[in-house]
Amino acid sequence: MQDALSRKQIARSYGTSRWVRSYVSGKLALDPVFQVGRRIISKRNRPVIDLGCGLGILGICLRTSGVALKYKGTDPEPWKINSAKQAMRYYGFEEVGYEVLDALRTDIPAGATVCLIDVLHYLNDLDQEKMISRLAEASHSGSLILIRSALRGTGWRYWMTLLEEKWTRLTGWIRGGAINFPSREGILKSFSRHGLQPQIVPLWGKTPFASHLIVISPPGEPVFRL
Repeated sequence: MQDALSRKQIARSYGTSRWVRSYVSGKLALDPVFQVGRRIISKRNRPVIDLGCGLGILGICLRTSGVALKYKGTDPEPWKINSAKQAMRYYGFEEVGYEVLDALRTDIPAGATVCLIDVLHYLNDLDQEKMISRLAEASHSGSLILIRSALRGTGWRYWMTLLEEKWTRLTGWIRGGAINFPSREGILKSFSRHGLQPQIVPLWGKTPFASHLIVISPPGEPVFRL
C-alpha cells in the first residue's frame, strides 16, 4: 500500500475524476491513519465498522492488503458511498458493505473494531456527546474504538486544520456540519464519565494538521498499546 505503484493502482479504482484520484493518492502518501488503522485492525482480527467512511479508503486499503475481515462503511454523502462501491467493484470485492447512513444512526455490533476518522468535529456539542456515549456503550460491549480527530489547543497545526476545513466548505467537498474540534481535556473528561481511559497520541504524519489518534480499549480486554 505504501509504494507509489500501489497508491496509483488504488487511486485508479476511483474512476475518471482526476481530482478524486489525486485526492486518494495524496491521502495514501501523506496520511498515516490508513497504515496505522490497518495494523491495529488486522492484529485485533474483529469485524470493522467505519463510521463516516467518506470514499471508503480504509476499506479499500484493508482488502487490497489481504485483510478480509467483515467490514461495513457508512457515510451520509451518497456520491462518496457510490465512489467507494465503484472502487470495490474494480477489485471484485463485492461482499464489502457500504451504506448511505449517518454515523449516529449506524448500528455497532458488540466486539467490533469501530473507526471514526475525522468525523467528530462535524458534530455540535450535543451530538458529540451522543456519539461519545454510543462509542462508550460499544466499548463496554467489547468493541475497540479508534477515533481520529484534530484537537484544539495544538498551536499552528490547529489553525492550519481550521483553514483546511473552511476550504472543504468553499469547494463543496463537505456540505454542512459544524467545525467543532474537541480538546484533549474534553475527550478525556467525556470518556472518563463512562469509566473509560482513552490513549491519545499525535497522528498527523506528513500533513500540517493537528490530527490525533484516540484509542479506547474495551474493559476486560488488554489495553491496546500503540
